[in-house]
Amino acid sequence: MTDLDALVPPHEPAEDALAFAGKVALTMVPVVGSLAAETLAHALESRQAQRQHEFNVAIARAITTTLEQFDETATIEDIVGSDEFIAAVTRAQRAAAETASQQKRERLAAAVANGGSWAPFAATEREQFTRLVEEFDALHIWMLHYFTDPAGWLQARDLYQQHANIMMGGIDGPLGSAFNVHPGVWDGPVKQAAADLDRNGLASIPLTTIMSAQGIFAPRTSSKGQRFLAFINETDSIAADAPTEL
Repeated sequence: MTDLDALVPPHEPAEDALAFAGKVALTMVPVVGSLAAETLAHALESRQAQRQHEFNVAIARAITTTLEQFDETATIEDIVGSDEFIAAVTRAQRAAAETASQQKRERLAAAVANGGSWAPFAATEREQFTRLVEEFDALHIWMLHYFTDPAGWLQARDLYQQHANIMMGGIDGPLGSAFNVHPGVWDGPVKQAAADLDRNGLASIPLTTIMSAQGIFAPRTSSKGQRFLAFINETDSIAADAPTEL
């Protein structure tokens, strides 16, 4: 299969610069303030054009991944020629323009790639999952990854052994070691994210319950949460690192 991102026209910043230079020369701006404003406007327009190109490439790559993973019967032409695809792109472009997170832009691109009837998700799932991609931050997504296999995630980072002898306790102990910061930093955001995930049926995370070691390391991400991770093309939960900013 030919990678779709190879077909995306390249962004040419030189063309932006030439257009800007011609515009300044024609207007013969006599005031420094006006020239500064024009310069800022050009810088913003050029960067936005570059970001749009990068997002288009991300969408192309996500579509390639979707076709490889889920449905070889659909073609690139089927997808990009559909009204569903155009609607999904238009919606995602707005959200992508409003975030500085490259990770979130990649997830928005995945939502476009899985946002139509060619993908193995029900229409109601596609609508809800797309909304959640727009609403959720990195912490929400990471918690779904972590609670897919808490023990496996901790073992992969040599953090499990320090909790291996727990007889009774809460899941917040091992969870806190993943952040490596004072509980006062992560406690509030984690509680809010856990409530959001529970409300949407993606996970059930009892942060204040005392339980045995078996319960502490039990998976908490629901089957719906797993499908959401598949929707954003993130199926390797062990590899997902904890967010560095909360």
